[in-house]
Amino acid sequence: MKNIVKEFLLLTILSSYFIYCLTNSVVIKNQTILSIQLWISKIIPSLLPTFIIADLLYNSNIPYYINKYLHLNYFYLLSIICGSPTNAYILNKYEMDITKLLAVSKYTSPIFTYTFLKMIFNTKTSLIIMGANILANFILIALIKPPKIVFTYQKSNPLTVLVNSITKSINTLIVILGTIIFFNTLPINLINNIYLKTSILSILEITTALNHLSIVNLPLITKLFFTLIALSSCGLCIECQIKSIINDTSLNYGQYLKYRLGHLLIFSGLTVVLLTLLL
Repeated sequence: MKNIVKEFLLLTILSSYFIYCLTNSVVIKNQTILSIQLWISKIIPSLLPTFIIADLLYNSNIPYYINKYLHLNYFYLLSIICGSPTNAYILNKYEMDITKLLAVSKYTSPIFTYTFLKMIFNTKTSLIIMGANILANFILIALIKPPKIVFTYQKSNPLTVLVNSITKSINTLIVILGTIIFFNTLPINLINNIYLKTSILSILEITTALNHLSIVNLPLITKLFFTLIALSSCGLCIECQIKSIINDTSLNYGQYLKYRLGHLLIFSGLTVVLLTLLL
């Protein structure tokens, strides 16, 4: 009975969305065009180089030497550089419970993050927010103690790796475009309350959320609040991309959400303290 109710609810939602698309074709068209423009002007320039560099580094022996001689966990560094969902590709290679590892390594790429934060805040505030986000994840690492990932020595053809990296990066970007278009064509524009609309966007899709915060008329402290939510959650859009990558990998979603809530609380506290001390 529970499954029947669940399937009926899904059918109702999809049918409603289909009817909305049919009856609001102009809005769907405009939102699709806006999504593609945003993807071309902001997403590709900030994410494509990051994806390729991160993949080339991962498929080299640099992680092996960093772990062996510097005793640093390269996975965390790579997560900061490339962000999610790219780091999920690495976790998908290991047969282990990745709940804690995924919970402490969730980022958007630094180029992407800085590009959008600069549209909302000044340079110093943007850098403080980014630093607080990284620090919050490392505090979470110390608290929940995720398992270690061991990188082994490997032989690979640089040219083959480059071609595969470009192909995989383009495929990932196309998936990102599709999810952005889907979330941007949801009937959120029907919501008149600016706070409710901003709240939903902050949870659904980070690109649209930060772009929305850059143009909406809200107090700066309110924009900061929603920015912290968007950066900590990375949005349901990225969550769907991660889920599609690690579909066959062990993940306790309840625990994962609890850890990310902890991150949001730590992130918020650190941001307030650092902004107070440094500005």
